[in-house]
Amino acid sequence: MNRRHAIGGLVAAAAAVPLLKGQGNEVTDWVGWWERSKKYTMAIAEAMPADKYDYVPFKNGEGDAGRSFGALMQHIGQAEGFYLGRLGKGGPAPQAPTLPGATATKGKGAPADLSKAATVKYLNDLMDWSISVVKQLEPADMTKQFGNGKQAMTGLSLLLNAMVHTGHTRGYSDMYLRNNNVKPPTYAV
Repeated sequence: MNRRHAIGGLVAAAAAVPLLKGQGNEVTDWVGWWERSKKYTMAIAEAMPADKYDYVPFKNGEGDAGRSFGALMQHIGQAEGFYLGRLGKGGPAPQAPTLPGATATKGKGAPADLSKAATVKYLNDLMDWSISVVKQLEPADMTKQFGNGKQAMTGLSLLLNAMVHTGHTRGYSDMYLRNNNVKPPTYAV
């Protein structure tokens, strides 16, 4: 056997050991990030007084600033359900709550229950579902394509889109809280 080949093989094997040992750690990391995200999101939802869940900072605003606080917080859950639901793990995401006895109207779903109690319960259930989905991921899911055509995304892209959307939308909640003289919770790294 050629010594160069033998030494080269040993070097390659030594370099591969850390990669093999770390295999799967990215899923563990994502689970941890989702658990922290849930804790922070729930702290924000709990911080707003129940009578302020209908607060809208810009009455005729567009996008997130035109939503009530309850609608903003439920939008976080709906988007997470959309992105993580595409991974095909954990069954369907919990659905946003509707008003008791409400029925869907033509072209629209039933009116949402945007109360603090309904929103906190929904977010808690949704975030638990999200964490369970992320826990089911395999390292191969990170590079696997989900969806077709323009909608195709890798598992990593779906996770990143969900997390970035949550962070971005949750950022608006500081404004909602501060406008109501509520000190926003601090994110624990």
